[in-house]
Amino acid sequence: AFNLSDIYIRSVDHCQQEREVSLLHREVVNDFTQRMQMIHRKSLYPKPILIVLDYIYDNLHTKIVLTDLAEQVHLSPSHLSKLFHKEMGITISSYICKKRIESAENMLKFSDYSCVEISNYLCFSSESYFIKVFKKETGDTPKQYREKFFRRNWNVQNKKRKK
Repeated sequence: AFNLSDIYIRSVDHCQQEREVSLLHREVVNDFTQRMQMIHRKSLYPKPILIVLDYIYDNLHTKIVLTDLAEQVHLSPSHLSKLFHKEMGITISSYICKKRIESAENMLKFSDYSCVEISNYLCFSSESYFIKVFKKETGDTPKQYREKFFRRNWNVQNKKRKK
């Protein structure tokens, strides 16, 4: 919630028109609502999975290692890995990567950080690897994604919708 708040506060600072603030407000409400729905759904998972999910969310900007996750929940790495895959339907590393890409999408939409800065912040091994994974997940390179969704294009997109 704090990371999300910081991103949106930075975004609102750049808004120059009331319409931009209104659109950003709608985005904040939708994003927050979706995240709250995820938390509600999380209650269906065993406690070790909930702890791991929280740890991952809190540490997307640091290197996350399976052994550290296993220590958090007092399970062996292999047992945690099997349990996570069974409950979530995805491997831990794929899940972490997916969440980092989601965070990168928000940063590309609502911040001025460069691709290199985002890649470094989210602990990708290199910018080229980040670009490759981002394109695989979203269908666009980070540059293409920013060109489509960056806040300065809101007015253009809204004009198109009105026509």
